[in-house]
Amino acid sequence: IPVIMQQRLSDMGDWLAINGEAIYGTQKWENMPPVTADTKIYYTAKENDLYVLCTEFPTEPVSVPGIKKGNVTLLGFDGKIKSTVKNGSLQIHPPVVTPATNPCDYAWVFKVEGAL
Repeated sequence: IPVIMQQRLSDMGDWLAINGEAIYGTQKWENMPPVTADTKIYYTAKENDLYVLCTEFPTEPVSVPGIKKGNVTLLGFDGKIKSTVKNGSLQIHPPVVTPATNPCDYAWVFKVEGAL
């Protein structure tokens, strides 16, 4: 396997080690907004938990329509995540990350425990 391919497989394995729970054993969230060519936020669900997958690290609060409760964490991040409810939607306030605290490089997953 070429070195570049080995690095990409390693990166994918690292990402799955942190965020795999948002992929394995989940299903599409029934109430997710329609996906368009500009969509940068995707949703999966498992039992009572909702996963919010962001393909770009958010610089503004992420609004999750129809969700009014839940404990929010950023998978792989060791710190608190602030959330509020506004107009019937959960607002997830992304933390400030540094190269030392950034859990991954490609897509970031907020877990909303007990949201469903």
